[in-house]
Amino acid sequence: MSETAVQSVLVIDDEVNVVNAIKRTLRSEAYEVQVSTDPKEALEIARRIKPVAVVCDMRMPGMSGSEVLAELHRDQPDCARILLTGYADITSTIAAINDGQIHRYLTKPWNDDELRDVLRQQIELVTLRRERDHLADSLAVKVDELQTLNQELDQRVAARTQEIYQTNLFLENAYKELHDQFLNSVKVFSNLIEMSSPAMAGHGKRVAELARWIAVEMGLPEAEVEDIYVAGLLHDIGKIGLSDQVLTTPFTQLDPTSRVALVKHCNKGQTALMALPELQNIALYVARHHERVDGKGYPDGLSGKDIPRGARVLAVAEDWDELQMGLVATQKLDMQQTLDFIQSAKGKRYDIDVVNALPGALIRLQATPRDDEQLIDSESLVPGFVLSRDLYNPDGLLLMAKDRAVSPALVQYLCAVYAKEKISFKVYCKVVAKTNQTKQPPGF
Repeated sequence: MSETAVQSVLVIDDEVNVVNAIKRTLRSEAYEVQVSTDPKEALEIARRIKPVAVVCDMRMPGMSGSEVLAELHRDQPDCARILLTGYADITSTIAAINDGQIHRYLTKPWNDDELRDVLRQQIELVTLRRERDHLADSLAVKVDELQTLNQELDQRVAARTQEIYQTNLFLENAYKELHDQFLNSVKVFSNLIEMSSPAMAGHGKRVAELARWIAVEMGLPEAEVEDIYVAGLLHDIGKIGLSDQVLTTPFTQLDPTSRVALVKHCNKGQTALMALPELQNIALYVARHHERVDGKGYPDGLSGKDIPRGARVLAVAEDWDELQMGLVATQKLDMQQTLDFIQSAKGKRYDIDVVNALPGALIRLQATPRDDEQLIDSESLVPGFVLSRDLYNPDGLLLMAKDRAVSPALVQYLCAVYAKEKISFKVYCKVVAKTNQTKQPPGF
């Protein structure tokens, strides 16, 4: 801060000729010089004019110079204090230094040039200190303002962050709800496909479940795992309209006309699904799931990696189920025979990586309840339990999707089935999560 007002200098000495002489010496300087021969009066003047510097004699009646400067230091600590004395009194000098906190010490008689130089130096120091203090005060104000602005900014950022978080949470919930609705719709549609042929009841679900676990065992991306699962549910959509005789006769036993009709179901299924952009991959898997890696499959005779990976997974999952249903060979195979058949055709009929993943997938599929679920008999089921897996009836039809709370109507239905047919359902329900729980595949 630059000093724009005229700076005041106060001269204190009990001798009139001394104060007048100093005033004349400072006439050439840009100071307003005030003088006083009375120490107490001088202190009153100092309180009024706030001098930038004080020149004070040491020995005066009533108050010594050290006492005057000490009181001045208490009132105006930033004022330059210069002691003037004609006595070499070490005790008084020490008192002036300790009590009066003097900045300079001059002896009588003084040198005019030295006096002017000393005042200039001390006044410049005072001015610099005052500018420093002013800047420090201004900086403190700015710091306070910045802190206030930062607090306001933090509050706005926090509010905006919370708003974005809530929006994202809403979108995530909305997406999950749409995703769940999509999967439930696919499962219901899969039920409709199987209702067209009671002989195929539960086939789509079983193929989808095994295909999903194979994909998980292979370490495929989550999105691809889900596409494979959905394709498993819908892979026989092109068979709608075919007779039960065609559907339940092994392929090798079909007459040429029926065989041509069955082969067409792959492309018909693809055509049925192509209208929806989000089902493009799924439609491709459906179209290619009867291709063989040796090129002897249908409908296009593709081989090796030209067959989409999802279709190669479906080929193994479907034949695992159809071999045990008696739809591939002339007789039904048990699980071990089915596994032996598929492994013997590895690299010819089936993809090697997919077949290698099959045993692990079967273990996952047949595993006991996970740590985050409990298995409850239908007669012990009460409303309020939340399903951890889809619930199907013995014919493979979906009764209730997972993540839904068991309703009184479902309990009543299960009790009626048990009372009439003595069929007890095994229902997987959620429990409080525990550590080391088995991670389930996407969409489970």
